[in-house]
Amino acid sequence: MQRPTDSNVTPFPGNLAAPVFAESQAYGLQPGTTPLLAELTETMQSAVDRCPGFGAAAAAKSALRGYVCEPALLDTCHKEGDPKHYRRHLLYADPEGALSIIAVVWMPGQVTPIHGHTAWGAIGVYEGSPFCENFDRYQNDQEAIGLRSKMKLLLKPGDLATVRPGIDDLHRVGNDTPSRAISIHAYGRDLLADPRSLNIVFDS
Repeated sequence: MQRPTDSNVTPFPGNLAAPVFAESQAYGLQPGTTPLLAELTETMQSAVDRCPGFGAAAAAKSALRGYVCEPALLDTCHKEGDPKHYRRHLLYADPEGALSIIAVVWMPGQVTPIHGHTAWGAIGVYEGSPFCENFDRYQNDQEAIGLRSKMKLLLKPGDLATVRPGIDDLHRVGNDTPSRAISIHAYGRDLLADPRSLNIVFDS
């Protein structure tokens, strides 16, 4: 996929404060996988394999429904946060590179930069109430490009969403509640081989 050429949009080199954390460097299910997570992964991989392009995002979102807020989905090791930054646990990496599934743990006050993605994505809330804030780009009279908030949604367990690749779906996700929040994310990219390749941060 071609990266954007807008001078105010830069490829994200990887948020070093929030690496994709994997217990192993092997493809497939990661250590700590529960039986329910294994079932979800098999269902999602099959669905994604049948749906090309952005249709894979809808397929992954559909697969998350019915699983995402089940307490037995995640092992304790995949619920561990970090007091310094949000934490991303790799749950599954497709050997063909077409699907990665991660759990993101948000402690109070943690938030991503405003960003887009280089691949389709599907997200579901497992625990707590993270927020998602969407942004529009605009150009003022001096032809300077900036951002303005379009909508901020407070999410709850079981809520689902998809994201399109590129910079037309700019957003940030975080946790401004006093309790931990956890979300499950599926992306059409190999995050084991190249964990820094997913995000495009808007440099306003």
